[in-house]
Amino acid sequence: MPQLPPIPVVQPFPWESLLAYLSLRAIPEVERIHDGTYQRRLERGSVVVSFDPRRSQLVLSAEGWIDVETVRRNVSALFDVGFDSSDVAERLGRSRLLAARMRKVPGMRPLGAWSAFELCVRTILGQQVTVAAAGTLMRRWVQRCRTITPRAVLAAELSQIGMPNKRVEAIRAFALAVQERRVRFDRPWSEVNAMLAQLPGFGPWTREYLAIRLGRQPDAFPATDLGLIRAANVASPAELLKLAERWRPYRAYAATYLWAVARPTR
Repeated sequence: MPQLPPIPVVQPFPWESLLAYLSLRAIPEVERIHDGTYQRRLERGSVVVSFDPRRSQLVLSAEGWIDVETVRRNVSALFDVGFDSSDVAERLGRSRLLAARMRKVPGMRPLGAWSAFELCVRTILGQQVTVAAAGTLMRRWVQRCRTITPRAVLAAELSQIGMPNKRVEAIRAFALAVQERRVRFDRPWSEVNAMLAQLPGFGPWTREYLAIRLGRQPDAFPATDLGLIRAANVASPAELLKLAERWRPYRAYAATYLWAVARPTR
């Protein structure tokens, strides 16, 4: 496969941990994690991304017709290649709950997204179901829609897809809003958040989660998330919020460590 210009990254860059976390949330039949690489099917081609730790860069190979700058921009956003972890490490490293996780995987950061629309659809599908179940639902959507774009979603037959009709209609309403430019992801996050809040399916948890991955809001924190409550070993969202006060202004990074990195047993 022909190579594209590499993308420099800021170390520490925990490539394997980022891939492991992404592998459970990848878009089936579109994204694939294989043999230490991220692989993405595009409309008229494909791209494979690997990491060269010696040169501190991502290596990109492509086939078919691609827009090089768009690919490089999307890869950079997905893996947040410019993230400098020093301030986060200094702040969160004081936490007994997080310090061991941070020593185990230095430089962990929230994943971004190749496509904002894809991530929003995947997030709605994941509401109130397990990560594995959300992956199964996403595979069905890809099989019905072929590509996860507003136009494809609105044109697809989505009856009997295995999820509540209310949630299907929420995704359709979102697709229509994006197509009609009532939701625009090129706006500041505060504006995007306000646009999404007007739509069904985008409650507080969903928007806080998207604030982390799309908005890159360092202090966003979905305190009602059951995974965070369990990982923090607390009994309620209120108790989690109280605990998380000491993680400001980097609660989004704390959440990512709780989600993505198991606490070492020793």
